[in-house]
This record gives sequence, structure tokens and C-alpha cells, in this order.
Amino acid sequence: MSRRSFLITCEHAGNYVPNNYRYLFLGSEPVLESHRGYDIGAGEVAQFLADSLKLPLYVHMVSRLLVDVNRSKFNPELYSDYSRGLDSVVKKFLIKRYYTAYRQPVYEWIKGHARKTDSVAHFSIHSFTPMLNGEVRTADIGLLYDEKRKNEVDLAQALEAQLKAYLPQVIIKHNYPYKGTADGFTTHLRKEFKGENYMGLEIEVNQKYHHRTEMQAIKEGLRLAIKSVMEPVNVA
Repeated sequence: MSRRSFLITCEHAGNYVPNNYRYLFLGSEPVLESHRGYDIGAGEVAQFLADSLKLPLYVHMVSRLLVDVNRSKFNPELYSDYSRGLDSVVKKFLIKRYYTAYRQPVYEWIKGHARKTDSVAHFSIHSFTPMLNGEVRTADIGLLYDEKRKNEVDLAQALEAQLKAYLPQVIIKHNYPYKGTADGFTTHLRKEFKGENYMGLEIEVNQKYHHRTEMQAIKEGLRLAIKSVMEPVNVA
């Protein structure tokens, strides 16, 4: 019988900047504390889901403004305006010390669980700012995936159905506020693993609920929804 394993990650969990690079952000500390520095609240959601569902968790606590582990190496947004001017030797060190050190263990975990008849459902937890460039985002939760991969479509639809049952007041949108096929860690992993062996679903939560009482209900709804989609299969 085929088995499905489940994994939680959070690529933008923190806004920590190592001591050697804090000089890059002198006078820009408020930026680090904003949605540009990290996905506000995403780390807490990821930790809650992993703890309550007893799932493996990988989180990255270094600010994406230093190096963005959710971008491919060829992406111009791999480094921010603050770090783009660093010497190439320093950039190579950042890649090895933070980028590869985060992504490789996740890849190896998936590789170890996505063999032959086995598959992995990877939930990558993110959050988004309620307003960007003057545009108000019109969703509470976004589900991002590749519409060409049937298993991901089925997983997203099943998750949405459960979320609507537990959180009927919450607005859920697919591939919003970003496309699931945009450059990111799940997009990279799809190139490494077949659709029957890997499903990458990014869950985006609106940051307007951070520190509001509704956030606990959203976290609990996500827990119940993920628990429901886990039940029909054997978990490794």
C-alpha cells in the first residue's frame, strides 16, 4: 500500500541578522520588523501546526533581506537592496551557510520519503501583507500550487473544503496573492520529484490577523483541515 508523509516548512519565519551583517541594516531596523523582513506570524503558525499534528518542521530564521531561501539562485531577488552589493566571496559564503544549509536537509528528507509508491505532501507556510502598493488583498487564506499537477489540485481542493467547514467566514482563494508556479522552493522541488511522489502546497495567511483573536481560530482551522486530509492515508 502506498504511503503519504507530511512535512511543514517555513522559509521566512524570522528576521534575524547575524552580527557580521547587522551593519547593512543600520537605520533600517523598522524594515526588518516589517513584512519585507519576514513573513509576520508565519513561523508561529508553522510551529503550531507541526507541534499539534506531530509533523516534522523546518524553519529558517534569518531575514530574507540578507539572502532569500525561497528564491532560486538565478533570481535577482535572491539578495535584497541591502545585501546585493556584497562581495561575491561573501555571497558564496551566505549561500553555503544559510541557503544550502536550510534547503538541502529539506530536500534530503523529501527524497527519503518520496520513493516508488510513497509520496510527500509538503505544506510551506507563509503570510502576506494586507495591502501592497496601494492594493488591498481580498483573501484571508491563499492556497498556492501547480494547476498542472493533479495531486496538488486534489490536495488543495480537499484542504479548501475542510477549511470552509471549519472556518465558514474566512475567504479562501487559490493561487492568490501569488501564483503557485512562481519562483520558490516548492517550484524547485517539483522539478526534482514527480507529481505522484511530491505535492507542494504553499499556505498564505493574511497578516492582518496577527495578534488578533481570530488568528487562533485560523490556526485551529488549518490544523483540523490538514488533519482531515491526512486521515485517509498511512503516514510514514
